[in-house]
Amino acid sequence: MEQEEIPPLRSIDDLMGAIRIVVRQEITKALHPAVEDRLLTVSEAAEYLRLAKPTIYSLVQQNKIPYMKQTKRLYFSELKLKEWLDQSRIHSNHEREMSVINKLVKRKTRPGSKL
Repeated sequence: MEQEEIPPLRSIDDLMGAIRIVVRQEITKALHPAVEDRLLTVSEAAEYLRLAKPTIYSLVQQNKIPYMKQTKRLYFSELKLKEWLDQSRIHSNHEREMSVINKLVKRKTRPGSKL
């Protein structure tokens, strides 16, 4: 994201404009923190997932886990591992009920739909 340049200050209005720019930038940073990805080794991935290293190798062999291979070494993206974990998340009964209700509401509010 590009940062806005603060114009030269000539009056109180210029100062207020500069303050608005800085506040806007700080709010944007707070609401959208930069997510940094890290490459993990097999040992680090095993520790991150709380699994044994042989289990990691087994998951790689079965192509059940996202990984990268370069020069006979395995690497794992921390963000991709988190996404992989999120995909296997089991939803609670309440979440399932809310999902069904939301789908029914969307269907009912669509023009020409019948329930």
